[in-house]
Amino acid sequence: MTDKKRVVVTGIGIINPSGIGKDEFWQKMTEGKSAISEIDRFDTTNFPTKVAGAISDFKPGDYIPRRLVVKTDRFTHYALAASDLALADADLDLATEDSYRVGVWFGNNAGGWDICERGFKELYNDGPTMVNPWQATAWFPTAAQGYVTIRYGIRGYSKSFVCDRASGASGLYFGVKSIQQGHNDVVLTGGSEAPITRFGMVCYYETGEISAADNPDTAYQPFDRERSGVVLGEGSTVLVLESEEHAIARGAKIYGEVTSGSMTTDTNPSQGIHFKRAMNKALANANLSASDIDIVFAEGCGTQTGDRLEAEAISAVFAQTAPDVPVTVPKSLFGHLYGASCTTEVACSLLAMETGKLPVMQSVNPDQDCQLNFVTQAQSSSVSRTLVNSRAREGVNASFVISK
Repeated sequence: MTDKKRVVVTGIGIINPSGIGKDEFWQKMTEGKSAISEIDRFDTTNFPTKVAGAISDFKPGDYIPRRLVVKTDRFTHYALAASDLALADADLDLATEDSYRVGVWFGNNAGGWDICERGFKELYNDGPTMVNPWQATAWFPTAAQGYVTIRYGIRGYSKSFVCDRASGASGLYFGVKSIQQGHNDVVLTGGSEAPITRFGMVCYYETGEISAADNPDTAYQPFDRERSGVVLGEGSTVLVLESEEHAIARGAKIYGEVTSGSMTTDTNPSQGIHFKRAMNKALANANLSASDIDIVFAEGCGTQTGDRLEAEAISAVFAQTAPDVPVTVPKSLFGHLYGASCTTEVACSLLAMETGKLPVMQSVNPDQDCQLNFVTQAQSSSVSRTLVNSRAREGVNASFVISK
């Protein structure tokens, strides 16, 4: 990825259980304040999952025209709002851009569960004529990308990705390529999820990877010896990517660069052989060694097997030159965001570079297979380069080098 156009980040938009907007979110991340709580949107009595990272203070009308609110699901509301914040942060007016040179590359895994459940209720309680006529387009995983392009008149090369926990990583990887290969000058990349409904969470639970713990303080503890699985979160993170020359030409503030990226697939997800290869390939593509990385953002899915495989891969990559590299999992404070996960951690990378503060993760008592240097207390450190990991349940791996 390094022999093509350089790709930089000029805008960050965050709608997250830990905060609306990058400033509120980042303060919670650096203080280590958890936003995971007991579910209060429905009765969890006899329900297999008790906790989640839910957004409680979001009002779609603050960001989205009412005509779009009624046509769309909550996950699209989050994406539209995050896009609005990202464009404002980038000080980018898309009306002045060539709409055929702007793209949207989003990840989403769950689609619109909220509008689906409301549609079932309307159908079976009130009859078919009472079902929201926008149901068919509102639930679909591509709806977030579609409505963002509609709202801003974007006509450039764009895609949506459904790839389990690596959905957002896929959007970032190929969104960067679309700029490097000359298809776009500007890309909105990231993703959005809103799975916290009865039906949605039951479907996730059936994967066998969702934590059934009922204590919000200990339900999601990646790499801990008592780890019990993923805790779901909701929200959206959107980044504005630009070619370096485009950003410089318009005098944009540049947060940092997506220096390189790599994606691999394990044919046997229980082995994780190619997770290590993804990290090494990302470093090689950036012409860097492990010792050049200041902090690693781990996938940290919270399962016994998944965390062990990742810890082994990180240890193998950094053993020779940087065995004590700091490792963090910010999502342990707000839940796994699947389609929005990877870009949220890229945003954390960029904010760490800007502020000199590290994002904190849940406290961890690691077992012998997960002995890494975890960031569990607020601390300051100079950050110039990070490695961001993402891994899907079936063995799709992604690693990115983010540079100051």
